[in-house]
Amino acid sequence: MRRQFAAVAAVLVVALASSSTFAEQKGQKGKGPVGPQVRYFDLSSGIFSDLSSEAILKENRQGSTLVSAELEVCHQASPTSNRLDRFVIPLKVEGNRLTGSGQSQEGKQAVSVNLTRRVAGGNFNFEGTVTSGSNTEKVQSTDNNEMTEEEIAAQFFAEPAIEPSPADFAAAWPQALHVRVGRAALGGLLEALRDQNVRVTYSGLASSCRVLRSGNYTVQIDVEAERVGAVLAKVKSVTGVTEAGFSSNTPNMARAVRFPSAGWRDGSGKLERAKLAAAVGAAMAKAMSATVSSTSWDATMGELSVELKRPDETVPGLKLTQMITITAVIAPESLSSNQRSILWIEGITPRIVDDRPEPRLTFSLTQPDEGGEGQASEPEGSDALPEAVAAALKGALWDPDKDQWRP
Repeated sequence: MRRQFAAVAAVLVVALASSSTFAEQKGQKGKGPVGPQVRYFDLSSGIFSDLSSEAILKENRQGSTLVSAELEVCHQASPTSNRLDRFVIPLKVEGNRLTGSGQSQEGKQAVSVNLTRRVAGGNFNFEGTVTSGSNTEKVQSTDNNEMTEEEIAAQFFAEPAIEPSPADFAAAWPQALHVRVGRAALGGLLEALRDQNVRVTYSGLASSCRVLRSGNYTVQIDVEAERVGAVLAKVKSVTGVTEAGFSSNTPNMARAVRFPSAGWRDGSGKLERAKLAAAVGAAMAKAMSATVSSTSWDATMGELSVELKRPDETVPGLKLTQMITITAVIAPESLSSNQRSILWIEGITPRIVDDRPEPRLTFSLTQPDEGGEGQASEPEGSDALPEAVAAALKGALWDPDKDQWRP
C-alpha cells in the first residue's frame, strides 16, 4: 500500500513540475522583447517623395515601449533644383504622437515634424505633416516593416570599399584610383590633379545624400597604369584626403597575360613602348591572319591600341577590308614590383571599310537588341589573342577554375 502511494506521489510531482514548466514557457512566449531595442523604417516613399527623398525614421525602445525617435530626411531643395538639403530631427514621444522641430543642414530652413504612429499586427503606420522651409508633405505611410541597423546601413550609409594596397593587380584594377575626401577639401584635391594628366569621374563630384550624411566625397580618378603609384602618393598628401587606394572589385582576368618585365622595361623600370608594341602587334596579327596597320599609345591612359587589317570576303568582288582595333592595358604586377608585368586585352572593335575610290559605301556592324541598342560581335580569331600574346612575351594565362596564374 505504501509503495502504491509513493508511486502515485511521484507521478503527481512530475506532472506538477511539467505543468509549472509549461506555464512558465507559455508566459515567456507571451512577453514582448526586453531591454533596449533600436529599429528603423524606410519612409522615403511617404515623405517628400516628389523631391527624390531618402527618409529614415529611427526608434529607440525599451522592450516594446517607444522611448524616443529621430527622423532623417534628405531631399531636393525644390522640384526644379539639383541641390539637396537634409535634416535630422529628434522626436518627442507623447503617446502615439511624434513631434519635433529644428533646422535643415544645408539651406538652414525651419523644419517641423508632427506624426501619429499606429501599430497593427507587425505593420507600422505613420500619418501627419512634415515641413521643411516652403515644402510641406502630408504623410500617410502604411504597412511599414521594421528594419535592423545592419539593413538600414547597407541601404543608406555604406560607402564604396577602398583597398589601400592590393597584393597585386590581379585583385585590383590599376587604372582607377578611389579617393575619400572631405567636402571642404574637394577643391584642393581637384587643384592638385591639374598637372597629373588624369581623368576625373564627374558624377563623383555631385553632392549626394550619402555625401551629406558622411561629409565625404568618394572620387574616382582614371590614370595610366604605369603612373598609378605616383598619382596615388600625390593624392595621399592632399589635405582633407582620408582614404585613397583602389576599388575592391576584381579585374576581368579572362584575357590577361602575366609576363616577365625583363627585356620589356629599361633600367629605370619604364616600359620600352616601341619594342613591346611591335611584339604584341605582330602576335595579334598572326593570331587573326591579318597585318598590322598601326600601333599607338593613349596620352592620358597609356593604353596600347593595335589596328589590324585583313580582307573581308562577305561580298565577293567588292574588295572590302575588315579593320580591327584592339586595346590593351599594361601595368607592373604590383605597386612594389617590376619583376613581372600584366597585359589585359580590354577591347576588340571591328569595322568594315570600302577601300575603293569615291564614292564609297559605309557599313554598320551592330545588331539591335531588345532595347533597341546594338553591339558588334567580336571578329573571328579573337579568342586566340591571349594565347598568342602570352607566347610572344613568354608569359602565362589566368586559370579561372583555380583563380591563379597557370604554370
